[in-house]
Amino acid sequence: MSRVMITGASGSLGSAFARYLIEDGADVVVLLRPGDEPGGLEHYLHRCEVRRGDVTDLASLEKALQGIDEVYHYAGIAVTLNKLHPLMEQVNVEGCANLVKAAGTAGVRRIVHASSISAIGYPAPGELADENFDIARSACENSYMLTKRAGERELLRGWRAGGPEVVIVNLSACIAPYSDRRYGWAMLLETARQGKLTAYPRGGAAFTSIEDMNVGMRAAMLRGEPGRRYIVSSVNLTYRELFTQVAEVVGCPPPKRSIPNAVVRVAGRVGAVVAAFRKDPMRSPFMVPENAELTVNRLFYDTTRAQRELGFRPTSLRASIAAVDRWLTELEVDTMFDGLAPEGRQDATRRAPSRS
Repeated sequence: MSRVMITGASGSLGSAFARYLIEDGADVVVLLRPGDEPGGLEHYLHRCEVRRGDVTDLASLEKALQGIDEVYHYAGIAVTLNKLHPLMEQVNVEGCANLVKAAGTAGVRRIVHASSISAIGYPAPGELADENFDIARSACENSYMLTKRAGERELLRGWRAGGPEVVIVNLSACIAPYSDRRYGWAMLLETARQGKLTAYPRGGAAFTSIEDMNVGMRAAMLRGEPGRRYIVSSVNLTYRELFTQVAEVVGCPPPKRSIPNAVVRVAGRVGAVVAAFRKDPMRSPFMVPENAELTVNRLFYDTTRAQRELGFRPTSLRASIAAVDRWLTELEVDTMFDGLAPEGRQDATRRAPSRS
């Protein structure tokens, strides 16, 4: 049996994939940064090996990768805030260069990189972008897009220089538990749960379910061609369609009004002014110009290559939306019943109203 490492395993997507492999009986090693909490792996640490290391520290990677056959690389900064560009360069770009170098030294056979559709580029309205999309034609640009693309180049350069095989999976926006409640999709669910989901922007995007991410990443390891990119995505939706699905799961009325693009862009400019006065970039408002541009565009992608070469078959988003809703309910219960014995907390969870 191959020994598998997952970097970024405490994050929303890395932990979801780690749980999937552990449940499937794989020999899993998770890489956590020194001092990191387990995040979504809290109840799985006894079923996998934990190693400590940081993709920005080559020596720690060389040590952590000993005896590993395959790597799923999830570690990265996945927040579209241009103020974080230096950190993105360090983690998303230099981290990839360190990983492929350390993996080559350790004798790792193959790396599957959880990249993003942002690295493909953002297509114009009415266009479906595939893996051959010319990024020079991107409808907009941000630091996340640039650093994810540069990270891919570092990995592929290492493979071509004699390092481990590298397969790139370009994931669309994945709706999963344990996401950032300020910048992740959990924010949308919380807004709906609070009855504040009253309007929708006019753009749209591609979205991936937890199941499709898991299956797509595993298929890329088993069947992906080295040096090749695969777009893995469940569905292209307008934000009106997405918000309606969220409302149905949460049990609130769907939004009826659209937000004009000009209003979204103005909100982005106001957010930029607010962000300029905050020293901590992670306290920046969500709606800044780079996110405003993503919100007003319809950014849709084509999964034909993954379906043809990996056997990928897209599924519904509904189960993933419901999973985030359940997680948020659990967080509410934890807050309400903090200090209860485990059996009392379990009973409180059972008595909490279901939203799905």
